[in-house]
Amino acid sequence: MKQLFRYPSGRRTISLFELAVLLLSGRDVAAGADLLSEDAFKIPLWNYSTSLRGGFGYRDNVLLSHTNAQGSAYWMSGAEIMVFRLPTHGWQFNFIADATDARYFNSPSVNKEQVALAMAQLSKDFNNGWKSTLGLNYLFQNQVYDNSANYYSNVTSVGLILGHTLTPRWALRKTIGAFWTEAEISGTRQWLDAPLDSYWQFGPRAAIGYGWGGASEVTLSYQYQRLDYDHRPQVNASDEVVTNSLLGLNTHLVELALTHVWDQQKHWQTITAVGFETCLDNGSGFYNYDYYRLSQRLRYRDEKWEVTAQARLGYYDYGTQTVSATDPALRRKTMISLVLRAERKLAKHLIAHASYGWDRSISNLDFDDYQASTVIGGLALTF
Repeated sequence: MKQLFRYPSGRRTISLFELAVLLLSGRDVAAGADLLSEDAFKIPLWNYSTSLRGGFGYRDNVLLSHTNAQGSAYWMSGAEIMVFRLPTHGWQFNFIADATDARYFNSPSVNKEQVALAMAQLSKDFNNGWKSTLGLNYLFQNQVYDNSANYYSNVTSVGLILGHTLTPRWALRKTIGAFWTEAEISGTRQWLDAPLDSYWQFGPRAAIGYGWGGASEVTLSYQYQRLDYDHRPQVNASDEVVTNSLLGLNTHLVELALTHVWDQQKHWQTITAVGFETCLDNGSGFYNYDYYRLSQRLRYRDEKWEVTAQARLGYYDYGTQTVSATDPALRRKTMISLVLRAERKLAKHLIAHASYGWDRSISNLDFDDYQASTVIGGLALTF
């Protein structure tokens, strides 16, 4: 599923947190990290940061409709908390929780959208470059989503969904000089209200990377995921239900990503990613597709400003699905997404933010062809 509503968030960093990130994000934690103590740094090992944000915006197509787009102004409010512990004896812990609420002023069909997430991660550095990480993520969604990749109906493809997602994961990393390899296993349980169906998802991921300059890195990864629906049946090549069956999807994803910092002050950063995904169902192949994707992100950051620009391009190529019973053309879909965002620090604890997003779905299925623009501006308080 592709999230199309983008909620702005307040700036999360404070000087102490930047120190923590520097320690936590290194490919190898220095042996001296085990000597960290309150006496050595004169700061507590446990720390937290909080953010409260609000903003006023407008969206011209709340329901992502093909025709008769419904626009509305809205008010956004949100809060975030981070808890982290500086590394000692190889142990590291961090936790983040974030909640956002959007209230539309003139949208009878959808008067609000809400998202809440929580992520906890515990890791341990061992000798000889080994690191183990255990994580747990939770997500609550009450928002308009594009589910069309795995659905073929104007009722379920694009619309409001309500659900909860829980994802535990475990990863093991080995660092050898500037190179590293990582193996990860994760599982997902998603509970969704009708007309969507809940499901289980499980699979491994393997990655290899090379880093240089302290912040630049290239990564090649492969991931396999098996998804099994609770009640959703298989369909034949004509989209007719197969009795006494349950739908399952097997997904393979390969991605190459490059993160590069362009100056010594680390003001400029780019992230480029290209990927290929293939999905195979366990039945007639009606839901089989190949998905090609490309994304580019540019960020500038200094003491006062943070500006980001991001573009995403995706193309779905279906091997069995046709446009309709009377149109034998195979289904095709192109997704384009653009996001511009700027933050300006006005005072020690006050930040102004503004963003613009544009999403375009180009499809030969009428109900799956739409565009939407979102603009918002507001303030955030950080502590």
